[in-house]
Amino acid sequence: MWFSWINPLLRLGYSRPLCLNDIPSLGSEDEAALAYGRFNEAWHALEKEKGMNNTKNLVIWAIAKVYWKSMVLAGIYVFLRTTTVVATPLLLYVFVGYSNLETRNLKEGVFLVGFLVLVKVVESLSYRHFYFYARRIGMRMRSALMVAVYQKQLKLSNLGRQRHSTGEIVNYIAVDAYRMGEFPMWFHVGWASVVQIFLVIIVLSRVVGLGVIPGLVPLLICGLLNVPFAKLIQKYQTEFMVVQDKRLRSLSEILNNMKIIKLQSWEENFKKMIESFRNSEFKWLSETQYMKTYSTLLYWMSPTIVSSVIFFGCLIFKSAPLDAGTIFTVLAALRSMSEPVRFLPDALSFLIQVKVSFDRINSFMLEDELKQEHLLIHKEDIDNHIIRIQEGCFSWDSDTTTPTLKNIVFEARLGQKITVCGPVGSGKSSLL
Repeated sequence: MWFSWINPLLRLGYSRPLCLNDIPSLGSEDEAALAYGRFNEAWHALEKEKGMNNTKNLVIWAIAKVYWKSMVLAGIYVFLRTTTVVATPLLLYVFVGYSNLETRNLKEGVFLVGFLVLVKVVESLSYRHFYFYARRIGMRMRSALMVAVYQKQLKLSNLGRQRHSTGEIVNYIAVDAYRMGEFPMWFHVGWASVVQIFLVIIVLSRVVGLGVIPGLVPLLICGLLNVPFAKLIQKYQTEFMVVQDKRLRSLSEILNNMKIIKLQSWEENFKKMIESFRNSEFKWLSETQYMKTYSTLLYWMSPTIVSSVIFFGCLIFKSAPLDAGTIFTVLAALRSMSEPVRFLPDALSFLIQVKVSFDRINSFMLEDELKQEHLLIHKEDIDNHIIRIQEGCFSWDSDTTTPTLKNIVFEARLGQKITVCGPVGSGKSSLL
C-alpha cells in the first residue's frame, strides 16, 4: 500500500550512484513471454468464436479479455480519487460554516479535521496506486502486442507482405504497439474526468441551487463544440498515419534498390518524393496540433466563464447568498473541475489515436499466414533430400483461380547444384 518495497533501492541510491546490478529483475508476472502467451490464447479463442471475417476489432476484445480485472481495479482506484477530490469543496463549505458559528463544538471541529485528513490520505494513496497499476497494465499490453506483431510477421504470407511493407511493420511495433503503454491511464482519465465534472455540477447545485443552471449553458456549449474537434482530430490522425506508412514503404524500397538508383543517378527524384511525403506528414500533424490547441483553449476558458455565469445566476435567482462560504465553495469546486477540463481534450485525443492504432494492428493480425499444415516433414529422408515438392501448386494471391505455378515436381539433394532456366515470365523467380 505504501510502496515500501522501493525504500531499500532509494536508500542505496542516496548513499551511492546505482549500477545495473543494483536494479532488481523484472517480476515473472510482468515478462513479455507471459503477457504474449495470455494475449495469444485469448486471440485464438476469439478467432474460433467470431471467425476471421468478423467486423469487430479482435485485438481490443483480446486485450479486454486478458486485462479486464486489472482495468477494473485501476478504475476503482481512480473512482476513489475522484470522489475524494469532489468531496473537498463540500468540506470547505462545512469548515466555513463551522467557523461562522457563535458557539463551536470542539468534538465536531476535531471530527472535521480528522475527516479532512482521511479524505486527503485516501486521495493521495488512490491516485498513486492508480498511476502505478495503469502504467503496469500498459507495460504488459505493450509487450504483448509487440511480441504478437513480431510473431505475426514471421508467419506472414506473400500476399500479406505485399500489403504490409517492412517499414509499416516496424511502425506497428514502434508507434502503434508502443502507444498501448499509455492507453490504460488515459482511458481511466477520460471517463473519470466526465464523472468528476458531473459530480462537481451536483455539488454546485446543492450549494447555489438554481444559480447553477445558467452556468450549465456555457459548459454544455463547450462540450458540444468539442465533438467536431474530436472528429477532425480522428480524421487528421488517420491521414497522418497513412502518409507515414507511405513514406516508410518508399524508404524501404529506396534502400533496397539503392544500387540501381545510384547507377541511374535518380537520387534527386527520389529525394523529392520522400520530401513530398514528409511535407504531407507535417501538414496533417500540424492540423492535428491546431485542433488540439483550439480544444485546449476552449476548455481552459470554460471554468472562468462558468464561475462568472454562476455568480450572475445567484444574483438573478437569489438562490444562495454570496457570502464567504458560497464563494469559496464555488471557486474550490470549479478549481477541482479545472483538472478534468484540462485533461479531457488530451484524453479524447489520445483515445482517438489508440483507436486508430488498434484498427491498424487488428488489420495486420488478420492477414493471411503461411499454412504450416501443407508441409510434410519426413525425418527418415533428411539425409537424402533437403526439399521435395510433388504436384505443387503455388500462387502469390490466395484469391486467384489460376495458380502462378502448378504441377511442380522438384527435388533438391544435399550438395546438388541446380539451374533454373526458362523464358521471361515463365515463373523462375516465383519458384525461387
